[in-house]
Amino acid sequence: MEAISVEQLLAQLAEQVDTRFEQAQSDYRALIVLNPTDTPYTGLAVLHVDMPLKPTASVRPVAVWTPDGQRMPCQILNSRLEPITEWRLPDGTIRPLPEGSHCWQFDLAFWVEAVPARGYRVYRAEWSDEELPLPELPQDEPPVRVREALPHPGTLPKEGIL
Repeated sequence: MEAISVEQLLAQLAEQVDTRFEQAQSDYRALIVLNPTDTPYTGLAVLHVDMPLKPTASVRPVAVWTPDGQRMPCQILNSRLEPITEWRLPDGTIRPLPEGSHCWQFDLAFWVEAVPARGYRVYRAEWSDEELPLPELPQDEPPVRVREALPHPGTLPKEGIL
């Protein structure tokens, strides 16, 4: 049997796990946290983000929730804007962007609790009026990996062991 990488496993989970959250108030993204270690993980998780912003859009705070609706501390760190004229889509095609567009690059750091050993949990992120500050800032890259996904039904629950 061929071993797969953590990134491949995250991609499979992003397709197979149920990323819907009925209690969401607005547009949101699912954050799939994978713990490849042999012990449950509590601590910081970080999603590295590059996203296009239209000329009329602005940066804003975000909030993160657990599957059962508990709001978790999170902060946007290392935020920077760079002017761009086009955006490469996941399928490789390039989309031209309106004049004045920017690429917003940032790290979304958020607190996770008891992510199962060799397992995963799905969190929800939405734009917010304010952030709930972290108890500590990341010093190193955490042992868990995070992938963003759009809401969709899946065959796997929001938490599981691989």
